[in-house]
Parts: sequence; structure tokens; C-alpha cells
Amino acid sequence: MNRETRTAKLALLARHCGQGRGARFARRASGQPTVRFGDLAKLPDWLDAPEEQRARIAAAAGLLRHRRAIDAELSGPRLAALAAAVGEPLFDAVCEAEVPEMAGAEKLPPPERVLAAGTQLLEAALPLALQDRFPGACDDAVARDLLIRAHGIAERLA
Repeated sequence: MNRETRTAKLALLARHCGQGRGARFARRASGQPTVRFGDLAKLPDWLDAPEEQRARIAAAAGLLRHRRAIDAELSGPRLAALAAAVGEPLFDAVCEAEVPEMAGAEKLPPPERVLAAGTQLLEAALPLALQDRFPGACDDAVARDLLIRAHGIAERLA
């Protein structure tokens, strides 16, 4: 990580997780995870993005998570409902992307559950040190990899 990127990531981490001596002591005293140097590389670029952009990334992640089920779905109306919920350009872009290894093979859930899965992945990818701001943060490497792909898809459409 170059100096400019590291400085930007440190500023991002400071905005989302107080780094003063008192803040660090309070985190340790309350049993919250402490911020580690390795957390810098795990901070996503979208953390300070507008809500609309984060929602688009989450939708792409949810679609990627259920990509095998989308490919196996035979019901046109179910696929149309999902495409309408996330937007046809995003739906098409995800369907044209390579199927991720971590994609589930279960039956395609309703659109609201696909979107909820994306939102859960968004938080799960974050470092543990951000749990006080993002309760679902669990430093999940699989979720982080999926979100990197989802972010790329969403950015190409922007």
C-alpha cells in the first residue's frame, strides 16, 4: 500500500472508529475489538460513499451471492421481479459476470431477501473494529472478496 493510499485509509478509519488515546482505552475497557494495522487494507473504498452507491453495491453483492440460483431459475416472472427490484442494467451486468465460487446453490429467494443478503454482506466484510458503528462487521474474507467484485460491477455501471 503506497503512502497516499495508506494516509487516505487512516483518515477513513479515523472517521469511522475514533483513534485517540481515550477512544482506544475505552474500546479495550469495554471489550470491543481494537483497531489493528491490518484493518487498513480491509477498509473498503465505498465506506464513505453515498447511500445510493452503497445500496447499489449491496444489491450487486446479493445478486452475486445468489448467482447460481438465478442461473437455475426457470420462472420468467421471478427473474423479472428481481431485475425490477435491483434495476435491469445491474441485474444484466451481474448475470454476465463470472459465477463466484461462494455463490449459493439454493432456491432463488424473493427480491427483498436477495437485497437483505447483500446488505448483510456489506457489513460482514468490515473489520471487527467497526462493530460499534456496523453491528454486522465480522471481518469475513469471503464477503470481502464478493464485495470487491460487486463494487467493480457497480462502478462500471455508474
